[in-house]
Amino acid sequence: MSNRQSLKNTENTTLLLNAWKRLLLAYVISFAASIATAHILVQFLLIKPETIFEISTKRLSYAIPFFDAGSEMGIDSGILLFIWNSAGSLATISFIYTVTLLNPHNVTLFPQWLRKLFCGRTKMKLLCFLPGCLKIDEEALRRAYVWLMVPLLGMILLGIESGLSASTASYIFGSYFIGLISMLPHGIIEIPTISLAGAVTFSAHLMLKKNVGSCKTAEIFSKIRVYRQNIPIRAIALFVICCLFIAGLVEAHITQKIIANMVQ
Repeated sequence: MSNRQSLKNTENTTLLLNAWKRLLLAYVISFAASIATAHILVQFLLIKPETIFEISTKRLSYAIPFFDAGSEMGIDSGILLFIWNSAGSLATISFIYTVTLLNPHNVTLFPQWLRKLFCGRTKMKLLCFLPGCLKIDEEALRRAYVWLMVPLLGMILLGIESGLSASTASYIFGSYFIGLISMLPHGIIEIPTISLAGAVTFSAHLMLKKNVGSCKTAEIFSKIRVYRQNIPIRAIALFVICCLFIAGLVEAHITQKIIANMVQ
């Protein structure tokens, strides 16, 4: 391997690790902020903890039909959790592939109708309010910038939901410890793993952010393609799947037992 290729691999690894760290930090900050917010809502605005807890778990309601169907088929709940989380993580990784649909220079390629839809000429003004978007003049790059930012937005949302759930559960069960322990055994595996999956896509966002002022649209999309080809996405995906399998079993069979024993 040439020194140039070795240096490039080191840069890619550093970029991937930086993205992973930022996603974890985003989760921790949003988690802490949502705990404080829930405390204010309950203590000072007198909102019922049950109401906040219901809101924080609202997104999970979309998964109920899946889990109900799986349970009726006799599938272990840990396996169902593994399938659900793996599907979400792999979908997040796929964003580094589907970002090519936003490349205006490939709009005539298959699937043409989908590329034309994603490469619409109308300026999406709402995107300008996201951090960094105002500095981007090209609409295609602005869309790609946001597309690759999805993992960050997802980790912030996950942190908010987790913080609200943990905080309000502490009111419902009378202990902050119960609220935290309800997600700690599996979360210590699950959160870093989901962040790693997101880092595959978010690292490309960081690269785009670094080059957006000095490179043309076609060149940036080419850099994303080359970067994607030179990071071990398959190995990362396999590692993510293995870890989420363990996390699913822990959540279904260890976390639930701990909570059941604590609330008796």
